[in-house]
Amino acid sequence: MNKVLLKKYLNNTCSDQELEQVKQFLQQPESAGLFREVLDEAWQEMEDPELDLQAMASYRQQLMQSFQNETESSQETTRLWPKRWFKYAAILLLPLMFGIYQFSKSSKEDSVKVALLEAYNPKGQRSKVTLSDGTIVYLGSNSKIRYPKTFANIREMELVGEAFFQVKRDTSRPFIIHTNKIQTKVLGTSFKIEAFKGSPIEVSVATGKVRVDRQANNSNKHLTSVAVLTPGHLVNWDEKSEKATLNEVSTRELELWKDGNLTFNNQRLGDVVAVLERCYNVNIKILSNDLSNYRINTTCSLNESIDKIMSVMGKAGRFKYKLERNQIIISN
Repeated sequence: MNKVLLKKYLNNTCSDQELEQVKQFLQQPESAGLFREVLDEAWQEMEDPELDLQAMASYRQQLMQSFQNETESSQETTRLWPKRWFKYAAILLLPLMFGIYQFSKSSKEDSVKVALLEAYNPKGQRSKVTLSDGTIVYLGSNSKIRYPKTFANIREMELVGEAFFQVKRDTSRPFIIHTNKIQTKVLGTSFKIEAFKGSPIEVSVATGKVRVDRQANNSNKHLTSVAVLTPGHLVNWDEKSEKATLNEVSTRELELWKDGNLTFNNQRLGDVVAVLERCYNVNIKILSNDLSNYRINTTCSLNESIDKIMSVMGKAGRFKYKLERNQIIISN
């Protein structure tokens, strides 16, 4: 067992195989010494970021509550986090929860640590987030972003879900969005990313030029090009098959999505329903497989009620719907 692997474990970047190795190691008596060294080194390497002490205390309470919940629910977790290590764990993981993220360059001296913020929308909600550099993010439903309070030499952030970005142009500082193993890099442009867990990642460009790369392995240092996109083009990346599909997209549709509209062009009703469930926080059930494959062509505003949208689609698709026990039922 080496310190690099333990640090990956503490930063939640281990693969499933590596995670199992660490778990087995931490059950051994000799693991305590090495683990303590790793935590001490992390503390010594940390600079003194400007943190709000009250907020930090709040996160400390959340962290300890999290540890307590894990201890009550799993004996294995108890073994991984003995009580005598709580003070060390708090040193490393508390700043991580609060948002201390290290953007590393080629040398240790060039690393910059900044406060990391998070914005999250549950199902049925959307929001607009303005970043420190002037970039605007239109965040969709059931989506979240994690980003620095202040950007360093490289503007980096993470996305889970979907969002439209209007990136403030800065030729000296590229803007990079991480979505699982895909990273999207721009200087200043507008584009939309859809990256929900378990689904292909799609990047669509409205203005400017966008470069899309993927991790060739578990290291961020080795990237393979997926596509370079210009306005009106998109790439769909399927992680399971490792296949990229290029298509055209209406830039008008992307702008409409940013402004709170949904456009469906020859899409399966089953896929349309999945979007409506996310955007309206409702459950929709289709009783017929044939109906699931029915193709929908429409544009609707999220300012309209789900009842009105279902009514319009029902007339176009010649299907019926009804509300039953807080669920929308679609039938022939």
